[in-house]
Amino acid sequence: MSKAEGSPLQSAWLIPGVPGSRITQEQKAKIVFQLGAIIWQLSRLRFGQGGSIFEEDGEIKVKTCLSRGLLMEQRDELEDIPRGPFDTETDFFEAHITAFLEHVKYLPLAHHCFFAPVPALSDYESMSDYSAAVDLWNNFVAVKSKIDGSHNRTDFVIVGEAFQYMLAEWTHRLSGYFAKEDRHRFVLHHPDLSVNNIYVDQDFNITCIIDWAFCSAIPLTMLLVPPGLPQPRNELDDSLLPTFEDGFRQAFGGNLEASSKEYMLSWVLSRNRPMWLFTQLLYLGSETDYILFKALWDATGSCDQGGFFRSMQSSEKYVSLQRELAEDDPTAQEMNRKEKRCLGDDVQGLAISRKLTMVSEWSSRYNLAYQQGIRRNGSIFVADKRLWKWIACCLKGSSGGLEADSVHEGTSQSNP
Repeated sequence: MSKAEGSPLQSAWLIPGVPGSRITQEQKAKIVFQLGAIIWQLSRLRFGQGGSIFEEDGEIKVKTCLSRGLLMEQRDELEDIPRGPFDTETDFFEAHITAFLEHVKYLPLAHHCFFAPVPALSDYESMSDYSAAVDLWNNFVAVKSKIDGSHNRTDFVIVGEAFQYMLAEWTHRLSGYFAKEDRHRFVLHHPDLSVNNIYVDQDFNITCIIDWAFCSAIPLTMLLVPPGLPQPRNELDDSLLPTFEDGFRQAFGGNLEASSKEYMLSWVLSRNRPMWLFTQLLYLGSETDYILFKALWDATGSCDQGGFFRSMQSSEKYVSLQRELAEDDPTAQEMNRKEKRCLGDDVQGLAISRKLTMVSEWSSRYNLAYQQGIRRNGSIFVADKRLWKWIACCLKGSSGGLEADSVHEGTSQSNP
């Protein structure tokens, strides 16, 4: 084993508090251009099955899939999950969706509360504003033990089963742009193409990519996605997307007549954001699941999202599922103890969180007669950044110019 040449891109990308350590936009573009060419090279390495790559007796073999979607967050402990190798793209995706569904039903959900996405630092003007929003969010999800409670779990089950329709719709749209021999082919994929594993020289030429231990053969549609930088959970900046696509095209010459098949792949690459959204949701790799799901929903041209969730939450199937999952919910006494442990003597924080929980109808959404509730107009309560900003303004004694209508919009599905 030889030592990797160069140094990790991570050391140059950003070192907080060190002047001059941030990589320039031009240098980022140079890196992204090269990554475009690397993705094209990976797309040329084809396999007849999907799964992880192993070397045995001098031969490369595709065996059990060790992807993040089947291993991370205790998913490796789930039983009855197909783990490959997979003969078709459909088999590959269905196994990952099954693992997702089992996860959201039975495994810890950490910080994932579908209708209450974690506040993002980039949405706030100062660290103090952000910290205040995080405190409000923590208080809100602590009341009624929302994150691992049956209502949130059932929300995520609806999301997972919606994946099946949306993914089928999206891959069907893309299928016409692949050559016949490519439609059910698998290609080589690096599981963590991040700044940690990309090495560069002083001129930001990529010298090598390390950590291929869990590389896999995945559907071509999943490979044709711009890599997240600095980490896979970070969507590539819009300003860098054209550069990435140029790197991909230049790798095969960009000649339409000579490379029509590759040119169609580059077309898919430039329009394949839904696949990035899908994988982030599938792996629970984001802190803003609701926002990503809405973007995916809108991109696949599905029906009204609010109406969809309303109909699911009042359907016999999901009402029964929520009641089944509720058997593992903590008791009222256990919930009260957790609230006390999380909020301490914060009487105001507890009062706000309990009132928000009541207004959201959090504990009564899964009901065959739910249309009689106070939110029967079809809006869905979403505890997003506008809610936290509005509450912070109120606590400071100023509305901050927010009108009543904008407050309603900030907590309803129609304007997430």
